[in-house]
Amino acid sequence: MDSLPRIALVGAMGIGKTTALRSLCGDKMVSSDVVNLDRASNAKEFTTVGTEFGEIDLGDGERVQVCGCPGQERFSFVRQWILSVSMGIFIMVDVNDSAAVQEATRLLQGVAALEQQPVVLILNARPAPAAVVDAFAAALTSAGHGVVPVLQADPRDRNQMLDAIGVLASMLSLQSEE
Repeated sequence: MDSLPRIALVGAMGIGKTTALRSLCGDKMVSSDVVNLDRASNAKEFTTVGTEFGEIDLGDGERVQVCGCPGQERFSFVRQWILSVSMGIFIMVDVNDSAAVQEATRLLQGVAALEQQPVVLILNARPAPAAVVDAFAAALTSAGHGVVPVLQADPRDRNQMLDAIGVLASMLSLQSEE
């Protein structure tokens, strides 16, 4: 059996990776959430400590695997492994956060270290004015990351997440034509 295309969700703790996976896969996902013992870093009740996994049926027999990575830096080895076996990556950020450019830069550097370069999209997971999104994208370009598409997608909204996957699929299609 051929392996399915894999998409990774990465980002800071609490950005909505597990929520995005649940909205896409429903109960048909494997979660690695445990009680959060680091409430000083993030007040959320549960946190991801391993890889989360689900599959999405895109219709017409097309399926894709989606893997969520833990956001804490102490699990960076898990994130790097998932990135290394993914063809597409969603870096989830909140562009309203003053540290969003630094967080995205750190994750983009991890992607750049991979042997094979996957397609990368930034998903802004929180509502933001267009000017803030544009300023974030310009800051990434100025930091030397080139043009990285930045999309707005609410992790709780399955249709918005499927639209983002559609954009990623289009980018992968264009890449394969080169």
